Amino acid sequence: MSSKNGAAFAANDEARPTAGDLGRYERTYRQLGDNAARYFVLWQLSTAHAMLLEQEGDRVHAEFGGLNGRQLAEGARAQARFFAFMVAEPPARSEDDLERKITTYEAMIFQDEEMERSHAAVMVETAMHVDARRLNINLRKLPIDAGTTSRH
Repeated sequence: MSSKNGAAFAANDEARPTAGDLGRYERTYRQLGDNAARYFVLWQLSTAHAMLLEQEGDRVHAEFGGLNGRQLAEGARAQARFFAFMVAEPPARSEDDLERKITTYEAMIFQDEEMERSHAAVMVETAMHVDARRLNINLRKLPIDAGTTSRH
C-alpha cells in the first residue's frame, strides 16, 4: 500500500481486504465471546512455560528452529503478554472478571524485568482500574517493601 492519505486511500482498491485479511478476520471473529477465563488460563500457562524454559536457558531445542531456552522463554513471555491483553480488553462484568485482571497485573509486576520489557502490565492495570470504577469497587495500592516477592 503506497497511499497513506485517509479518504483517498480508502477510496482506492488497494484498501480493500485481501483473502488473507478476510481469513484473519474470520479467525478473530470466531474467537470472540466470553473467553476471558480461557485467556487467563493460557496466560498462566505461557507465563509458567517462560519461567521453566528460562531455567534451562542454554539448552538448544533443535526441533524448534535451534532456538535456546532463553529465546523460547522470550517467545512464551510475548505470548503471555498477548493473553494478558485478551484478559484485560473486554470490560469486566463481574468481580470474577475483575479478579482475573488484578491477578494478572499483580503477577506481571513481580516478574523480573517485565516492566522494562513491556508496557503490558500498565495496560492491564489501566483496564483493571476502569472496570473497578464501573463495578463500584474501590481499589487502592498498598506499599510493598523493597525486594519482597509477597503479595500479601
